[in-house]
Amino acid sequence: MAEVSDTVNALITNLSTLAPFRGDIDYRLIRAAMVFTFFIFGYQKWFSFEAHQIAPFIGHSPLVFWLIPAFGIRGASFFLGTTEWLFGTLIFLGFWYRRLGVVGALGSIVTFLGAVTIIPFFPNAWATEAGGFPAMYLPVAFLVKDFLFLAASFYLLKQDLTRVALEDRAGVGRSKTESA
Repeated sequence: MAEVSDTVNALITNLSTLAPFRGDIDYRLIRAAMVFTFFIFGYQKWFSFEAHQIAPFIGHSPLVFWLIPAFGIRGASFFLGTTEWLFGTLIFLGFWYRRLGVVGALGSIVTFLGAVTIIPFFPNAWATEAGGFPAMYLPVAFLVKDFLFLAASFYLLKQDLTRVALEDRAGVGRSKTESA
């Protein structure tokens, strides 16, 4: 057992010295994945087929239920697609402008809170023939991925807030009149 432990310790030591594990590649990968996700899912919302597919989810959401009565099915889908593109763009710009990244991450949190809160309100979501909770039917199970995106959104928010605070303390990004 000691040999396995020594091998694992050596592996950990060697991996920790590699460049990808010393920098902020995790932050950059999560940011890029969130941008890609928002652009792909936002793009889908522009098609009639997708609008009708998401209508039942919107209708059972405690946060965005009002979209269909306010805008109709296509309008609700356009609204969601536009906000996804907006938040994806803000997260993308967060690579260079942390404050925009903060706004994008906050919007992302709202987006994914809206998605995960559908799960308990969706009718017949739990497969009773499989014992009920936590066995889900596919349409609702699809939303479980949004817990991961919600966590990634919190991660980006934390990282951007921390980096903005460090920049502010260092005086980076302030004009000469602000720092005087």
